Amino acid sequence: MATNSVDWPIFVISLPVATERRAILGNKLAAAGLAFQFIDAVDGRNGLAPEWEARIDRPGAHERYGYPMSDGEFACSLSHQLAYVRVLEQGLPGAVILEDDAILTPAFAQFYRQGHYRKADFIQLFCFAARIWRGPGRRSVGVTRLHGLAENAFSTVAYSISARGAAYLHQAGQPVRSRSDWPAELSRIGGLLAVPSVVLHPPPTMAQSYLADSRAGLVPDGFDYSARYVKGWRRLITPASWASFVRKKLSREIAPGFPLPDD
Repeated sequence: MATNSVDWPIFVISLPVATERRAILGNKLAAAGLAFQFIDAVDGRNGLAPEWEARIDRPGAHERYGYPMSDGEFACSLSHQLAYVRVLEQGLPGAVILEDDAILTPAFAQFYRQGHYRKADFIQLFCFAARIWRGPGRRSVGVTRLHGLAENAFSTVAYSISARGAAYLHQAGQPVRSRSDWPAELSRIGGLLAVPSVVLHPPPTMAQSYLADSRAGLVPDGFDYSARYVKGWRRLITPASWASFVRKKLSREIAPGFPLPDD
C-alpha cells in the first residue's frame, strides 16, 4: 500500500464517472509509492444542481469577462474550491492538487518526496504559457527551477498550495465568478512556477476536460477581448499600462512542452 511520509496530501480532482482517467493516474501514483485522495468534482455537463447554483455569481462572471461563463467552467472552479476547503477544514499545512488528466514526469515524485512544495504558498507545476520574473530562480529537482510568476498563468492541472494560499484563493472565489485559473493574483502570495514542468498535460487538441466544457455559443461572434482596456494615447497615462510595461521589461515569456503522442 502506498504511503506518504509528508504532511501535505495529494488530492486528485476527478468526476466519479471518469473511471479510466482515475485508474491511469491512480496507477501512476501507486507505482511511485505515493498515496492520494480523490475529490469528487462538481459535474456541470448537464447544468448545475441548485446547491452549486447558490454558490456562483453569473452576473459577476459576465461583468468580469464580458460574456457568460459555461456551467462546465463554473463546475471546474467549484471543484477546486472543494480542495481549498478540505485543506482549511482539516487543518492541513497544505496539499498538492492534481486534475485527473495530469501526466506525471519522473521528477514529480522527487519533487513531492523532498518537500519542495514547502518553498512557497503556491507552486504551479504546469502551465500553458507564462511570464516569469527574470533571474535564476530557486533550485528544485533535477534541472527544474522555481521562478516567480510575473502574472497569472493558465492551467490548474497540477499545483501545490499552502493553507495560507488556500485561504487566499478560497476567499477570492466567494461567490464563484471566475474560472478556476485563477480567482486572484498569485504574485501577491509569492506564486512560483516550475520550469521545466514536473507535470505535463495532453495537448488541448488531444483531450477534452471533463471538468470544463466549451464556451462555444457563449462568446458573441466578433467579441472584442480588449474592449475593457484603455486604447490609444490614453494608455500612456494609466497606472495599469505602466505597470504592464515595467512587468514585461522585468519578466520573460515561456511556453510549455507537451508530451508527444507516443510518450
